[in-house]
Amino acid sequence: MGLPLDDELRQALEAPTFWHLATVNPDGSPQSTAVWVHTRDNRILVNTAIGRKKYRNITRDPRVALSFHETTEQGYRSWGLQGRAVETIVGEQAEADIDMLAQKYIGVSPYPWRSPGERRVTFLIELTHAFRMG
Repeated sequence: MGLPLDDELRQALEAPTFWHLATVNPDGSPQSTAVWVHTRDNRILVNTAIGRKKYRNITRDPRVALSFHETTEQGYRSWGLQGRAVETIVGEQAEADIDMLAQKYIGVSPYPWRSPGERRVTFLIELTHAFRMG
């Protein structure tokens, strides 16, 4: 069971802020991508297209890290998270998840940038470590 998402972290994850998702390449090097995120129950939700690098990396090695940084009137705040993808969702729910994220981040649903034949996948991540600065 992962760590709980406290109220402050949940608020940051549920705001339309961009997070960076780091995954592990086959050679052990890191790969990082800006992503849209949300929460589902006590997990962090990310969505991508089947076949993309982050999909291939997470499918092979579920360890991930997420980070976020923003400037505030008080200075800054940032989060660094580590976790494991513990659930993979495909089909109608994954398609609905990208539409929900598009509404959250760009105010449009359905997600407007689907490629022909694209299939979506949602990963649910359990938190194993978190730190906040600022």
